[in-house]
Amino acid sequence: MYETHFHLALAPFENTPDPRFFYASEQHNEALAAIEYTIRMRKGIVLITGPIGAGKTTVSRAMLRRCGDSATVIQLAHGHRTADELITHMLHRLGLPDATNGSHAQRLERLEQHLLHCAASGKPVVLFVDEAQTLSDAALEELRLISNFDTEQTKLLQLVLIGQPELRERLSQESLAPLRQRIIIARMLRPLSVSDVKHYIAHRISVASEDPEEVYVRFDTQAVERIANFTGGVPRLINAICDHCLLLGMVQKTDTINRKMTERVIADMLPGLPPGASVRLAA
Repeated sequence: MYETHFHLALAPFENTPDPRFFYASEQHNEALAAIEYTIRMRKGIVLITGPIGAGKTTVSRAMLRRCGDSATVIQLAHGHRTADELITHMLHRLGLPDATNGSHAQRLERLEQHLLHCAASGKPVVLFVDEAQTLSDAALEELRLISNFDTEQTKLLQLVLIGQPELRERLSQESLAPLRQRIIIARMLRPLSVSDVKHYIAHRISVASEDPEEVYVRFDTQAVERIANFTGGVPRLINAICDHCLLLGMVQKTDTINRKMTERVIADMLPGLPPGASVRLAA
C-alpha cells in the first residue's frame, strides 16, 4: 500500500528469504565466505546456526546465487525420520527417475553414480539442509555416510547444515561425534547490533527504492534504537516492525519514522505493553 507514497519498487520488509535484500554484516559475510570456501574447495561439511529469524535462510539463498552456475544445488527442508526418507528425497530433488524403487543400498548406489557424473561434468552437488535440527539421529548419520562419497582427488558432495542453536547441542552428543568431526567450518549467526540494525533498515529501503541513490523515507536515530531494543536485533522481527512503521508513515504523510511512531506500532501489535518494554515478538 505504501510503495507508491515512498517511491518504492518493492516492499522492503517482507519476511521472505529474498537474496536481493541480503545485508552483508560482518558475521553474515563470514558465514557466506565459510560456505563459499567449503563449496569451491570441496572440503565437506559446513555448519551455520542461529536463532529463529536471524537470517540463516537468506544467507543460504545468497550463496545459491553465487554458486548456482558452478554447482548442482539441491535443498532439503523436511525433518526426515529415517535414512530411507532422506535418500529418497535427495533422489527426487536431483530429478532422478524411480527414486522409490529398489532397496536402500541400490538407491545409495544410484545416488553415488549420479554424484560421480555431476563431478565429472564440472558441476559437483551441493546439498543445503535447512532446519537440520529437525532431522532424526538416523538421518544425520546418513548424511555423514554420504558425505564420505569421494574419488581419490575430491569429495563428491558438499554439505551445508543450517539450523537453530539446538543443532549444536545435538552435535555435541557422543553418538553424533563421527558427524561432528567432519564439520570443517562452523559459524553462529547472532542478532544484529544497534549499528547493524540502522544499516540493515537503510539497506533494505535502498534496495527496494525506485532509485537506490534517492530514498524518500528514513528512520531517525531514536526510532532505530527503539526497534533494536524491542526486537533484540532479530531481522525477522525488525521487518515486522518496520513494515508497520512505513504504513503509519504513509497515513501521517511523513518521510521520517520517529520513536513516537515506533512506540505506537509496538503498542498496536502488542496492546497493553508498557512504554519502553523490550519484549520480543514471537518469532
